[in-house]
Amino acid sequence: MLIQVEDLAHTYAPGTPLAHAALRGVSLEIAPGERVGLVGRTGSGKSTLVQHLAGLLKPTSGRVLLDGVAAHARSSAAQRRKLALAFQYPEHQIFEHTVLREVAFGPRNLGLGKDEVDGRLSWALEMVGLDAEAMGARVPFTLSGGEMRRVALASALAMRPEVLILDEPTAGLDPQGRRELLGRVARWQEEIGLTLILVSHDLDELARVVERVVLLDGGQVAADGPVRQVLSDGDLLRAAGLDVPQPVALLQTLRDAGWDVRTDRLLPQEAVAEIVRGRRALETRG
Repeated sequence: MLIQVEDLAHTYAPGTPLAHAALRGVSLEIAPGERVGLVGRTGSGKSTLVQHLAGLLKPTSGRVLLDGVAAHARSSAAQRRKLALAFQYPEHQIFEHTVLREVAFGPRNLGLGKDEVDGRLSWALEMVGLDAEAMGARVPFTLSGGEMRRVALASALAMRPEVLILDEPTAGLDPQGRRELLGRVARWQEEIGLTLILVSHDLDELARVVERVVLLDGGQVAADGPVRQVLSDGDLLRAAGLDVPQPVALLQTLRDAGWDVRTDRLLPQEAVAEIVRGRRALETRG
């Protein structure tokens, strides 16, 4: 599915003293199969943008097109069914009485047969690291925050969407849980070629998954480019109120100290290899 955002603006409570421009002239295009990270400080417009992509909001001006059809229009219902959004706060989208009923809700509404629904249930729960037998009868609102996030993500995955939008999907999970969950999603994305849009404030986490980063600042696109280019630009990230990824920050410190090192190494293992190379270069000069 081709996603096109054209000069999108959104104002909350327009015409009132509480009016707030959340998006201002946002334009971008996301091609089928891309892995895109959406970043920005709190209040930058990230959640508002993804709600527009899912057709949940009507633009104040501009438009969002899903394969050429306006996302919020009635005629785009078929396109919207191909797009799944897991919200930042899972309690905003969970409503069924058991985990199994929650995850099965979407596939059943597609009119799928029992065997297909059951297969999707088992697969989706396994993808997010939940045991169907142990968790299926649990009431979602009795779960921990991390477990609720996994259930919400399983519900999105069970739809087998062409576009998957994850809004802070790993909040509330421990480091190992975050790595496992994102690793599974990334592998699935590669296998079937769906479009993945990942909203996260954790740039170190994004660096492991996405290939392109869109940076929002003040409701506008401040940068849009390859992940290495955007996430290694310390001045750009700091100006947008974001922390520089730890490997990049370390390499920039070494470079400022006179080391001949590249600073676009985003992963820890890449940074280690670059530090070793830089150390050898120093010893050779010495």
